[in-house]
Amino acid sequence: MVNEHPHVTGQLFNNKERRLLIFTGISHAISDAWYLIYPALLFLIAVDYGDFLFLGIVANVMIATRGVSGVISGFLADHYSNKALYGTFAIVSSLGCLLVYFSTNEIMLVLAFAILGFGTGIYHPVGLSGITRFISEKTRALGIHEAAGCFGLSLFPVLLMTIGITFGWRYAFLCAALVSLLPVLLLPIVQEEHDKPSKHIVNKHDGLTQTKLVLKTFTNKSILLIYLLIVLLEGSAMGLDTFIPIAIADIGGLGETKVIGLSITGLFVSFMILGGVPGSLYGGLIGTKLGIYRALNVALIISIPLLILLAFVSGNWFLALMPILRGSTNMRAPILNSLISRNLPNDMQGKGFALMYGIAPIVGSFIALAAGAIAKFYGLNWVFPMAAILLIIALPLINLGKSWSNAPKQ
Repeated sequence: MVNEHPHVTGQLFNNKERRLLIFTGISHAISDAWYLIYPALLFLIAVDYGDFLFLGIVANVMIATRGVSGVISGFLADHYSNKALYGTFAIVSSLGCLLVYFSTNEIMLVLAFAILGFGTGIYHPVGLSGITRFISEKTRALGIHEAAGCFGLSLFPVLLMTIGITFGWRYAFLCAALVSLLPVLLLPIVQEEHDKPSKHIVNKHDGLTQTKLVLKTFTNKSILLIYLLIVLLEGSAMGLDTFIPIAIADIGGLGETKVIGLSITGLFVSFMILGGVPGSLYGGLIGTKLGIYRALNVALIISIPLLILLAFVSGNWFLALMPILRGSTNMRAPILNSLISRNLPNDMQGKGFALMYGIAPIVGSFIALAAGAIAKFYGLNWVFPMAAILLIIALPLINLGKSWSNAPKQ
């Protein structure tokens, strides 16, 4: 069992682990921010493309290509250079942002967001498997990693929205294209031993044997249940995130106004996402203290009534509830990551995160499409109860997973 307590020296991570955590934290901040870049600027993009159903289709395509690249990169992470994959993530993401800036019609816009989605989807399986494979204090490292993503999500929206309101939303993507290249500059801090899986993992089995092992691992009923949970919980979050910033601008009433030169909507989105930082850290803590399944129950029991209530409120009440919702949503991330890490062997970590960040975004893309249709025909408020339904379905699955994990082994 992995030791989840600080070393007696008081040093939680050694120098090489800290370097990897710094690099993955910064990369995660950028990757997560670009997950939100389209939703963050949606209230401005909607001025030019006012059909919520079309905007839902754009989100559908972007999230789906993110899922495809997540599957590919996760499988590659178990066998090839992580640094090469980190660099590819940065370059393709930058290219996608640049193409959005140059897009002049709906077809070009969809293609550009497809490339952006593909680029941003590369990071998570590689970064997460790197942490779980090379850092001993996994759960705490995952909590810090998730918190870094929250800081990126809180910093970039206000800057991008301010640029978008001041100069036009396309210029926000131009700036994002430059920021996307930062991980390339930071690649030298990743140590060589953290670049590739160990030789015994890479060369352990031939292709046919490896395929049989993958099928045996991922057809296990407990693993299948884990991924069903992940698809419901992550898909719900990804579909919902697409419409949160525009809901803050519209339902919350903040609009396109600025204060001291900064977008008020962007400032509030940043404030809301900062609510996810303690949520991420608390999720890692209760996942260790209470156990994975009990911690997931706690997170969902907080989220479900909030999502239902958001259908019936507006203005200041709506705004007051959003940081609480974000905190409860972020509690789930380190718990789900730990759930995969603890149930998969070391040589399946990349594949495990590949499926998590592959299947869930694809499902999330259809949820975003459905949310776009709901927003168009019934109003933005009703997107939130739709997400609650998926969490309600997940509750009995959590308890079933707990009973299976406690069952005596045959």
